[in-house]
Amino acid sequence: MENVESLNQARLKHTKLHFSKDLRDIHVEFPGPGREPFVLDISFLGEAPRLARPLAEGFRIYGVGKRPKTIMGRRSELQVGFLAFLREKEFLHISLEEIDRSLWNQFKQWLDTKIDSKKGEVIHPKTRTTTFGALVATLDALKSVPNFSRVARVVFDARPSVTWDSVETRTTPRERLSFEALQAIDNASVKDIETLRIRLEKSERLLQEGHEKLATDSFDLFDLATCAAYIAQSYPQGLPSLSVLKDSNPELYRYVSPGGSRKAHGIVAIKEILYPDARDLVPIVVFLAIESALNPSTLFELEWSGIDAGELLGQPVVRLGGPKWRADEDPLIPIPAARIEPVLDLLKRLTKLVRPTVSDPLKDRLFLFNRLNGTNPAGRGFGGNDTGLHRGDLSWRRGLIEFCEDHGLPPFTLSQIRATIGDEIAFREGIVVSSQVLGHQDIQTTDKHYVSDGTRWREAEYLGNAMLLRDRWFRTDGKIDPRRRRLTPRMDRGAATPGFYCFDPYDSPWPMQRKSRLCTAYGRCPSCPLAAADIHDAGAVALYLSLRAAIFGAQGRIAGEAWLGRYSQVLVDLDALLKHVPHDVMELAQRFQVNLPPVE
Repeated sequence: MENVESLNQARLKHTKLHFSKDLRDIHVEFPGPGREPFVLDISFLGEAPRLARPLAEGFRIYGVGKRPKTIMGRRSELQVGFLAFLREKEFLHISLEEIDRSLWNQFKQWLDTKIDSKKGEVIHPKTRTTTFGALVATLDALKSVPNFSRVARVVFDARPSVTWDSVETRTTPRERLSFEALQAIDNASVKDIETLRIRLEKSERLLQEGHEKLATDSFDLFDLATCAAYIAQSYPQGLPSLSVLKDSNPELYRYVSPGGSRKAHGIVAIKEILYPDARDLVPIVVFLAIESALNPSTLFELEWSGIDAGELLGQPVVRLGGPKWRADEDPLIPIPAARIEPVLDLLKRLTKLVRPTVSDPLKDRLFLFNRLNGTNPAGRGFGGNDTGLHRGDLSWRRGLIEFCEDHGLPPFTLSQIRATIGDEIAFREGIVVSSQVLGHQDIQTTDKHYVSDGTRWREAEYLGNAMLLRDRWFRTDGKIDPRRRRLTPRMDRGAATPGFYCFDPYDSPWPMQRKSRLCTAYGRCPSCPLAAADIHDAGAVALYLSLRAAIFGAQGRIAGEAWLGRYSQVLVDLDALLKHVPHDVMELAQRFQVNLPPVE
């Protein structure tokens, strides 16, 4: 082993890396098998100028002792893989430090959708593995380079595990919807539920009328209401198919089959009165998915015995409980009673007649339906066991497709709804709260599968903004205090002067301000072209009045000429602004006692 290590060290000493100043010519020189060295052009790395040096160094270390064919293969995989990904996603500007788990996951997702130009299909899993591995191998080698060792280890450790060769382990967040798309889906489900309620009430009235007519001595089955009521009464186990009905009850067959009589109602029209189909249940399933964020398999298999009414913080709630096959405990989701009880009542009435037609294991299920064009009189249920339909069943998929088409919605899945809600909560309230809502025993499950890359980027941006705001508070000796919104409800923490709004606090036009750093020109906002004011907010106007007092009060501390140069025009602009304040707002603002820090 020592001889091998010594040989590699000797080869490393003879390996040379050449960079041109403009990065257009980058090549690495490996010791060849003969006297002539093996030179490999890796100039494509110059497209990512901040990554070129570390990736080239890592590639150089990796190639020591490798056959030329192996090295050339890795070069090709880096070029058509990671560099192509950076180019397509417009990430060529990033540095080594910016390769985090989010970027790794995006690279992996990109490989999962990369098309083989020759075959016209997604590249083979093995190709994905080797393409992904080219970057992994390069960074692994880079860990031995002192100048990049620390960062390379962090980046290397952030990589997700991939098993494309066998069963792929999910390491990327579940695909989520935009918040606007989720709102559109919610609105569509509510609209459909209201339409369904109107239809159900009409069907209930027809059945009531039909039962009353059946109680008389003479009734006419050519009357739709009477015929529907007769079938509900005579066939509680479900309406048989026309072929069965023709043999077993030819008299009834005349009234429901177009082949039996021109006045026949049609079996589909009868079923629409008596039973819901899969499409009817879609808006209710979607509504409950949004309200509960339940796992799709749990949602489909909800049972009435698992629904419990109670209170939470003094408010009436309904708790949805059901088995979740990957959790140690059944999830129990509280939902405001006022919002969910009307929908559950509708669902119970809607499935009243189909419930007796299903097998015993399904009788307690929330979601039951009858196929309008099916021949089996028994109802069906969504679910993932032998007694019901699998959640990927065509009945559900077709119903969901029709729902999307009816409302002009892009295709989506229930898993995306759950992922979207989990991600939104993670960003607004934190991963711990999100994990509780989603019913996860381990927050790592939430972090790995339900926190999107967008949320991670927003969290990083939020942290960066918080650090910059804190830094400005420190550098201005507390004159600009944006640590909390304590002055006005709508205070813009980016603005240098309380009460004002700033369109770009990172690009101040004032002298002595640095681009890409928060503006510290406290007191100058009235004259800034990037500032805006709210003259209808009494709190903000009170701050403007306080600023005016602070500017006047600075005359004794700032030399006369300096004060005139700095604040004379600001005072003119501030007075002009105050003239536009409505009289009632000004009167209210003058009641506030606000003292801003002195200007400098």
